[in-house]
Amino acid sequence: MRPIPKTVLGMMVAMAATALFAGAAVPVDAEIDALITQLGNTDFAVRETASARLAALGAEASDALLAAAESNADLEVALRARWLVESLPLALADDPPEVAAMLDRFRRSDFNDRVQIMHRLLRLEDDMGIEPLARIVRLERTDTGSRIAAALLAREWQPEDPVWPGLRDRITTGLGPSGRTTARLLRAVIDVSRADSPAAATPAIDAVAATIAALGPSEAEPAADGPAIEDPTDASLGRAKTLWIFRRCLIQMLVAAGRRTEALAEAGRLFTACADSASEAELIAAELIWLTDHNLPEAVDLLAERLAVDDVDFQPLVGYSAAVAWRRRGDEAHAVILAERAHARLSDEAADASRRLQAAMLLARWGAADWSHREYTALIDDPETPVGEFALAGILCAEFLNEQQRHAEAAALLHRVLDGREGEDMDQILMRLERDPRAMRSRMLFFGSRAQAVSGNAAEERRLLEESLRAYSKDVDSLIACYHLSAGSAERRAEAKARVARALEQIDEEIQALPDDANGYNEYAWLVANTEGDIRKAIRYSKRSLEHAFDTSSYLDTLAHCRAAAGDLRAAVRTQLLAMRQEPHNPAIRRNLAQFEKALAEQ
Repeated sequence: MRPIPKTVLGMMVAMAATALFAGAAVPVDAEIDALITQLGNTDFAVRETASARLAALGAEASDALLAAAESNADLEVALRARWLVESLPLALADDPPEVAAMLDRFRRSDFNDRVQIMHRLLRLEDDMGIEPLARIVRLERTDTGSRIAAALLAREWQPEDPVWPGLRDRITTGLGPSGRTTARLLRAVIDVSRADSPAAATPAIDAVAATIAALGPSEAEPAADGPAIEDPTDASLGRAKTLWIFRRCLIQMLVAAGRRTEALAEAGRLFTACADSASEAELIAAELIWLTDHNLPEAVDLLAERLAVDDVDFQPLVGYSAAVAWRRRGDEAHAVILAERAHARLSDEAADASRRLQAAMLLARWGAADWSHREYTALIDDPETPVGEFALAGILCAEFLNEQQRHAEAAALLHRVLDGREGEDMDQILMRLERDPRAMRSRMLFFGSRAQAVSGNAAEERRLLEESLRAYSKDVDSLIACYHLSAGSAERRAEAKARVARALEQIDEEIQALPDDANGYNEYAWLVANTEGDIRKAIRYSKRSLEHAFDTSSYLDTLAHCRAAAGDLRAAVRTQLLAMRQEPHNPAIRRNLAQFEKALAEQ
């Protein structure tokens, strides 16, 4: 082997960097192919000259270099091609400093960290990371890395999304003339979005479908384990998960174009990908809910055989998801039949309480509030429910009721949990669940104060808030309520501000002690956004929480409030729309979006 030293290669690339994206004439493919062949020449001078010329061509030669690095039979050619590709600069001279620093870290990071950097690029201020992310699609050495970057960008497209036109221009610039399959897929997505009618979009949609087929799993990499439906932003994104993202994108395009039969065929492929997984029923249920939320509820017909089984084999999550789909189709009678079967299956003596708890949580997320409350209530009222599930069901159901603005019921339920059942030490049980009993009592009192606020009883509201903060001085929602209730009284406002300042100091100390805990950053940002304080620091902390938990709906909701508090209502609306993508049926997120949109319209 005759490897070229990396230091020498780096010098050659550095000298060529100015011309890399400067509009040099695109060479003939035959010239690039000849230069790549010369990388394996027995003459050292020929190899060096070919390396220098390819380094100078830079991105123009990237497709051929990537192919050579992955599959050339001559090991010398493959190694030199790989070094050349890895030396191609991702950053451009006019990139913002934050972007340049991230791209520099990208080159030096391991795979998982590179994926995290891709996620961060996607959500940088003013979309300044979109073009660089498209560059990664073009220049990332590994096929998997390019697919992940392309999947993140493709997922940003939504029918009639007002933000997308600005993104697609940046994506086009970043892709340049790349001929990679992932780049061709993104261009086809962009072409679909530019079409002014379903008929005009037909060729581009067909191109998307053909390109996805080319990206499908090989025999060596089957997708039989199914996609991680509940965690699509997992850093382990691979062939199966990126293919799943691309298929979902295609389904939305087909539905928007009125090509529902083809959309159903793609839905069938998604269901098939869930087969044989240990979580098959959960994956299929989540897939059907997604299809229903994206205007294809008739996908439930594809599950007719699975739903026709005897009750003993009936899968309650699939049954409930099918009930949601039938409800969305306007057939409430059919929906109720399936929901009753699912409820009965979860009520079987051998049923696991944790399965019922999971169903209750998912039903709330799916927008089936009535069925969710029924499952929570069944758990809480059943004396056979293990005490851990009893407590957790009560806590989660109380939060659910609060989101539904049923504050008095939420307070009463938490009171019941704190009282516990005879002979049980609820404080110990709550601690085992990592729930501070003081915080739970404070939360109960806060819910009670909300009920009093709705009824107009300000004095009782204030009393309950005071009691809440005596139980737990860092309850951010009680602090926020006290702050707003203090309007009109200089003395009470000063006291509320002092409490907020002390709580912020405590939360900040906890953040320094546990810097990887996303919740601390989120609590700090939420408290500042809804009272007062250093809003720039709050925005910074809110972003940190999202670095630890990408696109989490509640954290996006916090960032939207920070944006609104900073006076950037346009950014607040956009961020809240991202939160809505994650939880389209969350009533609190929907109310907050309406509030931001109204404020923006009134500007």
